Amino acid sequence: MHCSSFKPLLDGYVDGELSPVQSARVSAHAERCARCSALLTELRVIDGLLLEPRRIELAPNFTFRVMAEARCLHAPRQHRSMHLPVLATYIVFAWVAIAAFMLFGGNAARSMIATIGTSAVQLAQSFAHLSAITGLLFGRQSFDVTAAMGGVIALDLLGAALVFVLYAVLRTRRAELETSDLC
Repeated sequence: MHCSSFKPLLDGYVDGELSPVQSARVSAHAERCARCSALLTELRVIDGLLLEPRRIELAPNFTFRVMAEARCLHAPRQHRSMHLPVLATYIVFAWVAIAAFMLFGGNAARSMIATIGTSAVQLAQSFAHLSAITGLLFGRQSFDVTAAMGGVIALDLLGAALVFVLYAVLRTRRAELETSDLC
């Protein structure tokens, strides 16, 4: 038997899957060839290691120690996207694009300015009409009603901002207290 035909049969020989004739040929070749014999020994050692997994003895308080160390680690830093600079950059570029269009747009730019002017006039007329209807509905007290509605909206916005700030502050303090209590 040649070494090239011996190597493909090694796994079957180590696992005992070869016929008795093939097994005898592989055994005879391994006795004559030192390199193939070393390869066969190496395969048997690897098989032995794979069949008997190593057992690692852990310390009795291993889980507790690992969890305690994990609790004391700082929370991973969250990467916050910077929305305000992105928004500001967008607004600047948008106004630059509008200004460039107004300067270099020619007839299209003049037509757009005329359309915007007409729309503004129509909007002003609509507000005047709405103001007249509101005056009819509330009479002399329409300014007082408008001021009261504005005040209610302002108080709602202020209350929502206060709730948001309190939530953010209390959440941060609670997280700090939990972290300091654990470590």
